[in-house]
Amino acid sequence: MKKTVRIADPLLFWLLIAATFVGLFFIFDAGYPREIANGRGVIPSDLRNQLIALPIALLASWFAAKVNSDAWMKWAKVIWIIAFLSLFLPYAPGIGYPQNGAYRWFKIPGLPAIQPAEFAKMAAILYLASVFATRKPFAFKPGKDLLDKIDRNMMPYLKRIWPVIWVVIAAIIIEREPDMGTAFILGVAAFAVCVAGGVSRKSLVIGTACVMIGGIAFTMSQPYRMARITNHLHRWDSENIDSTGYQTVQSELGFAEGGLLGVGPGNGRAKHVLPAATTDFVMATVGEEFGILGSLSVLGLIGFIVFRMLELAGKATTRFGAIAVTGVAAWIGLQAALNIMMSNGLLPAIGVPMPFISYGGSSLAAMWLSLGICNSALCAVPQEGANSATRRNGWRDRRSRLSRA
Repeated sequence: MKKTVRIADPLLFWLLIAATFVGLFFIFDAGYPREIANGRGVIPSDLRNQLIALPIALLASWFAAKVNSDAWMKWAKVIWIIAFLSLFLPYAPGIGYPQNGAYRWFKIPGLPAIQPAEFAKMAAILYLASVFATRKPFAFKPGKDLLDKIDRNMMPYLKRIWPVIWVVIAAIIIEREPDMGTAFILGVAAFAVCVAGGVSRKSLVIGTACVMIGGIAFTMSQPYRMARITNHLHRWDSENIDSTGYQTVQSELGFAEGGLLGVGPGNGRAKHVLPAATTDFVMATVGEEFGILGSLSVLGLIGFIVFRMLELAGKATTRFGAIAVTGVAAWIGLQAALNIMMSNGLLPAIGVPMPFISYGGSSLAAMWLSLGICNSALCAVPQEGANSATRRNGWRDRRSRLSRA
């Protein structure tokens, strides 16, 4: 039995630490006006909750990195089942924590509210990566006639696509909370895993068409969603500027007032009027107080994390590692792109936080846990390559690289 050693990637780790602490700063910066206005002091409750979640997230990531990648593959299906069932906890009496008519959270005494959909993203990527890591190409079985071909191939094919169907069901459950933004991110992250896992182009096209049709149907099924899209195009009209278009308009004004260098830390106006100043629209404070350069710096940091993960995925020594890391990178990159497009008015408000920067203990913990799993998957190398790998990743060349063994 081959032993394994672990070669950490310090560059990725410190990028994640930097993004996390930048997020803590902006949660404070965007949240303190509300606390002062409500007579609760200066430290935002969102920041306190994020500080509670942070050590839990780091500990979970450290533990996940210590677990052998083979164990993650072995238990991926069990983890997915647990995550899938947890989506029903927001409806459970006694622990369900509905807010504004949305059933997205449940609450355990002593902890901030937990959003299980965030962990479902991680579990879906892990589960699908474990499936595709060992999957062989589909072998079509010939038959005497059409009915015989269907009989020989239909059940094996349905069994083959069942993992993806299961993830689609989870996305539908999340959409019903309602949380279409998170459901969309889950779907696209799963799509990225399918691409990395070698799903055929024909299947990808068919799947994309089905998802698009379903997305349009779910959007049209809720009048408020259609109104949000329609009114977004006219958000600056007098009848919308203080109602359906309020948050987007105020966020856009923040970016506009920030200009190139911003109005300075603490001098922003948008955070005083935005209801979601620390969550979905935290980038409005970034753009207003630190300007375009500040916004680009935050986006560049997130982009660097995604780029580094994709680079490491290309160096992964196992198929499971390559697929899992690609899926997590797609999740982080897509969510960041949607958030900034929402903040600057390119998209209507869809409730998608900025990774690491927005307040959200569940999001922070799920991402750090996912990255710990990725580290486990990336850092397992054969023992015979350990010595050379260690030399290549040593302090001598001041670079962190994974063994190609």
